[in-house]
Amino acid sequence: MKINVIIPAGGKSLRYGEKNKLFEPVKNSVVLVEAAKPFILDERVSRVILGLDPSFSNEAKELFERYAPTKKIVVSKGGSTRFETVKNALSAVEADADFVMVHDGARPYIKRELIDRVIEAIGANDAALPLVKLTDSVVERNSLNSVDRETLRRVQTPFIAKTSVIKRAYQNAKEAFYDDVSVVKTLDNVKIATVEGDEENAKITYSSDLKNLPLAGIGYDIHRLKSGSGIRLLGTDIDCEYSFVAHSDGDVPVHAVMDAILGALGERDIGHLYPVDDQRYDGANSMDLLAGVVKVAKDRGFCVHNVSVTIVLEKPKIAPYIDEMKRVMAKALNIPCEGVGVSATTNEGVGEIGNSESVAAFATVTLIKES
Repeated sequence: MKINVIIPAGGKSLRYGEKNKLFEPVKNSVVLVEAAKPFILDERVSRVILGLDPSFSNEAKELFERYAPTKKIVVSKGGSTRFETVKNALSAVEADADFVMVHDGARPYIKRELIDRVIEAIGANDAALPLVKLTDSVVERNSLNSVDRETLRRVQTPFIAKTSVIKRAYQNAKEAFYDDVSVVKTLDNVKIATVEGDEENAKITYSSDLKNLPLAGIGYDIHRLKSGSGIRLLGTDIDCEYSFVAHSDGDVPVHAVMDAILGALGERDIGHLYPVDDQRYDGANSMDLLAGVVKVAKDRGFCVHNVSVTIVLEKPKIAPYIDEMKRVMAKALNIPCEGVGVSATTNEGVGEIGNSESVAAFATVTLIKES
């Protein structure tokens, strides 16, 4: 079985607002990438055709290279309507493709399970699509007469059809249709199967349609100790007989927090953002570096919701400093103190940490989309 997938994304998001909804942050990337990603990862799919407005094609290519690099992607020119966009994209379908699937570029919550149901349903049929029941009462707009909602269904994507069927249907269609099943139905004697859709497979039309699902990340760091006059943990200076062996100020738990934030965003670690061979960061205050990482998140449309840090060290005892650490981190991350968790534990005398030769820290962070 060889499948090509068309992702119509030729619109300009006029109902959404000033921004292009296709490039809005969601999950681990943006709407358009998340809509296409399950098909990119599907071994049955050999080509994913993006039907894009030319003014957005370069931005889209860059986003796919960043978040879902693949050789499967082909770009087709989007039309003034969805019908035109799909029709244009059909010319890029591989000659030996058995089936063509069409999935809205504004449906980022698509799951593999729904894709499987649609593919399984086509069987001896010519096409298949998912439908969703209506739960609200329905009336005619002008008369307000009730309509039996049991006779109605909402249409979702992905839609699938035999390649020969969908190509013939779009070639013969004399008018623009709003969905693929309407186009295919213009052919005689076509068999179309339906499957249960997925309520979570929502299409993004307005900004309120985007789910503010949190992103989560985990970070870890460790630094050796040497004789000195103090260390800095979570932006708080602690007098003791040690100092860190480090490129910057060695604030281990802040480094762990930075990696957790970058990890939640799917970015590379702080060693790539702040290279150790870059003299600009010699002795740098890690809180300043943290501000740069927070900006990376903000530029992606996310902010820190909460953070939990565990510091592992034998000494000095840091319990008296924890409240100050929470205050400093809350200010740096622009969240309430209640959103910052700080705990400390020893390594029970085991290894380099237990011998007071190093300090380690673990951090977990959740990010939410900025309102």
